[in-house]
Amino acid sequence: MANPTMSTPAALEAVVKPTLGAILLGLVFTSTFFGVTLLQTYQYYDRYWHDTIWLKLFVAVIGILDTVQVVTVIHSNWWYLIENYANTSALAIVPWSLGVEVGITTSIGLLVQSFFALRVYILSRGNKPITATILTLTIAQFILGVYYAVKGQETRLVVTIATITWASTASLACSIAGDFLITATMCFYLTASRSGIKRSDKLIDVLIAYTVNTGLLTTICAVCTIILSEVVPDSYWDTMFYFMISKCYVNSTLATLNARDKLRTTVMHGTAQQPVPLSPFRPSGQKILADDSDMQFASNPMLAKTEYSEGTTTTLASVV
Repeated sequence: MANPTMSTPAALEAVVKPTLGAILLGLVFTSTFFGVTLLQTYQYYDRYWHDTIWLKLFVAVIGILDTVQVVTVIHSNWWYLIENYANTSALAIVPWSLGVEVGITTSIGLLVQSFFALRVYILSRGNKPITATILTLTIAQFILGVYYAVKGQETRLVVTIATITWASTASLACSIAGDFLITATMCFYLTASRSGIKRSDKLIDVLIAYTVNTGLLTTICAVCTIILSEVVPDSYWDTMFYFMISKCYVNSTLATLNARDKLRTTVMHGTAQQPVPLSPFRPSGQKILADDSDMQFASNPMLAKTEYSEGTTTTLASVV
């Protein structure tokens, strides 16, 4: 039965637009990003079937989780718009699917940020403090996100969930901090690896751009979620951006993996057209070209070298 106090069109519109309207838009954007995920997943398995089983399994896991995330968003729309059509009292309840969606998003965040933490570890030549900090922030966002999802589903009441919004905000803040630290660290070490050769330095500029763009969309969505949850707490506008966080994580990872062939070609063409120096080392002892074992990380992180002699250039292939 519809709530009598919400029987007028104006009253219904005021309630439905910022709640059901926001969730519906979230479904539209999520479905669009999911289409990109499917395309990139197909391209990955088509081009990089030679990758290690662990890397292929990692892509499969985040792809499956991303699919389940879309299903939870579809179910939440079905629950509000079909099962409880014209029942405004249902807006006071959060369906189980939204709780599962939060858990999946934080799980994808844990996997993706851990993946990039490994890349930071390789690029920084085994810098344990920075890697440990990234992993700490990643685990913190996961624990806080799961806590928010579990506690929220104990009562499933919007009023009760509003009292633990701090957990969701803290989880997103840890996620943003982790993304920023990953981006800043990789940009720092990439900049430090400049050789002075125009073509290789141009490649490093491309890698820095890739690195920045990798975490940019995710950070924007997380920031918008936090802002909207604080500015309009009685609406669902924040979910519109929150639904896209997992999609940004998965697509940024797949885009990075799928760009390896293109960047490898750039490396090969760039070095082939450069005058070959008399010595493979610069005066400072810095190696100009990465050797074969350095290139392995692009397709097999488990075989990458983690111990480097002082001053040796970290492989460019290990960050793409």
